[in-house]
Order: sequence, then structure tokens, then C-alpha cells
Amino acid sequence: MTRIVAIALAALLLVGMLSTVAAAQPAARRLSFADLAAGVLQSNLQLRAAALDVAVAEAQLAQARAGRRPQVGISASVARVQEQPGQTITFPNPFAPSPPEISITLPPPDPNVLAARLALQLPLYTGGRAEAQVALAEANLRGAQAVLARTQRQIVFGAQQLYLRALLGLENVVAAQRGLDQAKEGLRVAGARVSTGTAAQIEVLQAEVAVANAEQEVVRARTEVAAAQAGLNAALNQAQDVPLELVETLEPRPVAGTLAEAVARALRDRPEIAELQSRAAVVQASVEIAASGGRPNATVTAAYDLGNNGGASPGVTGGWSVTLGITLALYDGGLVRERVREAQLRLEQLKVMEAQARQQVELEVRQAWLALQQASGELQAASTAVRQGREAARLASVRYEAGVGTQLELLSAQASLAQAELGLSAARFGHSLARIRLILATGSL
Repeated sequence: MTRIVAIALAALLLVGMLSTVAAAQPAARRLSFADLAAGVLQSNLQLRAAALDVAVAEAQLAQARAGRRPQVGISASVARVQEQPGQTITFPNPFAPSPPEISITLPPPDPNVLAARLALQLPLYTGGRAEAQVALAEANLRGAQAVLARTQRQIVFGAQQLYLRALLGLENVVAAQRGLDQAKEGLRVAGARVSTGTAAQIEVLQAEVAVANAEQEVVRARTEVAAAQAGLNAALNQAQDVPLELVETLEPRPVAGTLAEAVARALRDRPEIAELQSRAAVVQASVEIAASGGRPNATVTAAYDLGNNGGASPGVTGGWSVTLGITLALYDGGLVRERVREAQLRLEQLKVMEAQARQQVELEVRQAWLALQQASGELQAASTAVRQGREAARLASVRYEAGVGTQLELLSAQASLAQAELGLSAARFGHSLARIRLILATGSL
């Protein structure tokens, strides 16, 4: 009875330990291409930094726009000065001989000096400087947004590459496991033939070598999957021990449209071109800012002042004023002219860089298109090789079991099939990678 109770307690303890281990393991996360892109865009640290650049550019634009609006300010001051005695004024008495002089004593000034001002200032004309500063800030914002878009595409593309490598590893695991099963079947047949005396012991040894090699391929393929999933977890900024369930496959997907349409879409949507265009707009705005230095500036200021006239007045008095100020630089030694020329030269340089970037974009699209065509051809050839390899392996297995084929023939056919299946997985991976490279090149990723 005691033994039964001990066994029952041990069983309960074992169940509890297994439940604890199961609870400690995180649940698998289902992951598709769409989930991957959304997760990367939400949690990637590099993208957060680029998004902050956009926020900074938005704040700078708000500052530039504020420079065109009225500015209202208030100032006040209270000062305590050294006390002065009252002044006595003496003058001859013009009214009577006595007294001969009249003296008047003035009160001392108030040692507390009070002053306050409420002012409204409005720039009437800045020579185009305020408008150019707004245009410059808008161009900087577009540039920051283009950099963010480019960074997003690069990050998503890198994550999708890892996803495809994980899919490749999974297909390689299946192919390697199939090869291992075939090698084990070959080992079984070799053992049966040796036991019946129709084959030598060396055939068993050769079959065991084939099994060991197939086991190595399985281990290698599983390691590739684990490495790719670790990279995906890092890209998603989540714990490395979170298991991933990939719902996509390496099934080839067609690409719609023509090469000409792909080039046109890339020239329209690639963020690199938008970034250069925004830089050109920044330089164009800097031309206007430089030119504004040679133009007049007009500002109107309306103010209301309160004070005690430096302590001379017995109370606080106030008054309003309106001031129109105009400034114009008559001669600056050619500074404005050279600033304008420098900005214009930079603008020409950026136009050349944009033309060069357009050439590079078109070249990248054409290269990606050709790579996709090549991958399609390789995929078709690899599919044919697998079909032929499976048939050859089937025939070799039948011949070997019937005793009319050699083990070398069987092992050779199985090795060729394993190589063909790995080649098919690599071709499917290459086609999928070429497809997303083309999408990235057109700016649609």
C-alpha cells in the first residue's frame, strides 16, 4: 500500500513538473508577411529614431510659420535707485521788496522707478525671408519623411529576407528528413539482403554512412531555421525564446505588369528621388533667404507704455505709440551676391545628382527584373530535376530490392534526388527573394 501511495505521489509530482515546464514555454506566435511588416514598423529601434527626425522637422516647420505671425510681448521692471534730496530754487521777489527772495523746495524724486510695456510687433515685409524659411522647413520635412520611408523599406526588406531564409530552412528540413528516411530504408534493405546471403556486409556499412550523412543534413537544416527565427525575433524586438509559426510558403508568386511600368513606378515612388527633390527645394529656399539680405525689411510695432517717468512723476502714467521701422543694407561688400551664387551652384549640383539617381533607379529595376526572369527559369529547371530524380530513385530502389540493381546505383540515385530537392528549395527561395527585390526596387515594398 505504501508503495502504491509513493507511486501516486511521484506521478502527481511529475505531472506538476510537466505542467510547470509547459507553462514556462511561451506560446508560438503566428507570423505572416503582413504581420512581420507591421511588427517591424512598430517596434524597430532604428525606425523610431527616423520617426523622431520627422517630428523634429515638423517642430521646425511650426517655428518657421510662427515667424510670419504677430508677436505680442509684455515687459516690466522695478528699480530702486539711490535716494536724492529735494532741490530748493531761490529767485528774486518780483512782487514786493520784502522778502527780497522767494525759495521753493521741490520734493525729492521717487527712488522706485517703474516701467511696463505691452507691445505687438508685426513683420510687414521681410524681403521674402520669412516665406523662404517656411519653404525651407517644408522641404526639410519632406526630406525627413522620405528618409523614414526609405528606412522603413530597407528594414522590412531585411526582415522579409530573414523570413524567406527561415522558410528555406523549413523546406530543407523536410527534404533532409525525406532523404534520411530513404537512407534508413536503404539500410533496412541492405540488412535484409545481408541476412539472406545475397549481399556483402560492406553494403550495410555503406548504407550506415548514408544514414549518418543524411542525419547531418537534418541537423544543418534545423540550425538554419533556428538562426533565421532568432534574427526575426531580433527584428521584431521581442524575446529570443519566442517560437514562431510561419504561415507563408516559398510558393512562387507572379509579378504583374511590364518592365516599363515597373521603371515608371520606381521613378515616381522611390523615396531616394523624393529625398533629393526635397534637398533641392531646401537649396532653392536658401537662395531666396540669401537674396532677402539685399532687400528692405519693414516692421510695425504698436505699444502701450506705463511708468513713473524715471521716478520724476508722482504717479504712474501711460501712453501708446505706433512705430514703423524700415531697414535696408546699402552695401555689404558683395556678401549677398556671393551667397546667392553659392546656393545656385548647390542647386545645380543637386539637379545633376537627381539625374544620376534616376539613372541608378532605372538600372536597379532592370537588374531586379532580369534577376526575376533568371530565377523563374532556374525554378522551372529545378522542378524538372526533382521530378526526374524521384523517378530515378524509385526505379533504383525497386531494382535494388529485386536484386538486379547495385547499392551504388541506389545510393547515387538517392544522393542525386536529395541534391535536386535542395536545389528546388534554393530555387524557390531565389525566386521569392528576386520578387521582393523587384518590389523594393520599384518603391512599392
